[in-house]
Amino acid sequence: MLYMLGLYYKQLEFLKSIYFRTFIGFTLSFLVVLIIGQPFIKFLKKKKFGEEIREDGPASHYSKKGTPTMGGVLMLFGSLITILVAGNLYNKFTILLIITTLCFSAIGFVDDYKKFTVNKNGLSGKKKLFGQSLISIIVWVFIKEFGLTGSKAVDFSLSNPIVPNSFFYIGSFFMLLFIMLVVNGTSNAVNITDGLDGLAIMPVIISCSILGTIAYFSGHIELSTHLHLFSIPGSGEIAVFLSTVIGAGLAFLWYNCYPAQIFMGDTGSLALGGVIGVISILLKQELLLPIIGGVFVGEAVSVILQVGSYKLRKKRIFRMAPIHHHFELMGVPENKVTMRFWIVALLFGIAALGMIRLRGIM
Repeated sequence: MLYMLGLYYKQLEFLKSIYFRTFIGFTLSFLVVLIIGQPFIKFLKKKKFGEEIREDGPASHYSKKGTPTMGGVLMLFGSLITILVAGNLYNKFTILLIITTLCFSAIGFVDDYKKFTVNKNGLSGKKKLFGQSLISIIVWVFIKEFGLTGSKAVDFSLSNPIVPNSFFYIGSFFMLLFIMLVVNGTSNAVNITDGLDGLAIMPVIISCSILGTIAYFSGHIELSTHLHLFSIPGSGEIAVFLSTVIGAGLAFLWYNCYPAQIFMGDTGSLALGGVIGVISILLKQELLLPIIGGVFVGEAVSVILQVGSYKLRKKRIFRMAPIHHHFELMGVPENKVTMRFWIVALLFGIAALGMIRLRGIM
């Protein structure tokens, strides 16, 4: 809305500024979620949409039983409402991200809702993967039809995160498979990480901040050239979109920090992870993503190793997976585990920015 006002009224031309709309996006989404957060929590309590606790989980989690979940609805509502105000609705990336966010959140919402009304296990893993794969196909079709960098060879390649202007062409079909791997993997990795109060949302905020910075650089001809990033016209609007996610996420943390008043549920975790995966593809940073989201990778790998070890050797590597539960069972207090994971997430984010800067001086 602001962009359109700036486009049609010369005296309001400053409204087109990405800087200004990023600030508005962050501020407005933060305020929306912060203001409606408490009434939303009361509504969920009234409807008895409370968290079920794993019987084999840490004993300290039993007190969390009944804590309202589906907080992702609150967070994504704040973000999507705000992007309608601050975003450029003529921009192809903005439209794609709104569509994919709605699709991911729909999968998560159905999963959360079924847990309370039909089956406490929610959607089956196969159905989730099927839905996520359909969204990956939408992203693939978008790249085929609208392009990213102006070069099909680059668009269907994997870019080297260290060596400037280096990429490996894999073709359209294998790019589709890779998009599915990245998007499905990231979506489910964030979902796995969401196991302690505030644990997942801060690494999400950090990842979005790094990707938002890269998006702005990639959309700016001079900065993208200076840093040896692929120039992606219009990608600066991704930074505006991510500012709404960051603002909404920070306000959500107000209620989600220890001891949590609300959990994000699959509605939030699947959507946030999926969007991070989609944006990494759009920015040609798919191979930098494991660094940006290092905490999510570690959590997912811990589950894979645990399951694989038990199936092959009938022995567990960790006391419990994901790995944050392992540390809890070692006696580390929950809030200390969370804070340490935040620190690690920040270090991974700084390392990712360092790699981007390194490209600029090579």
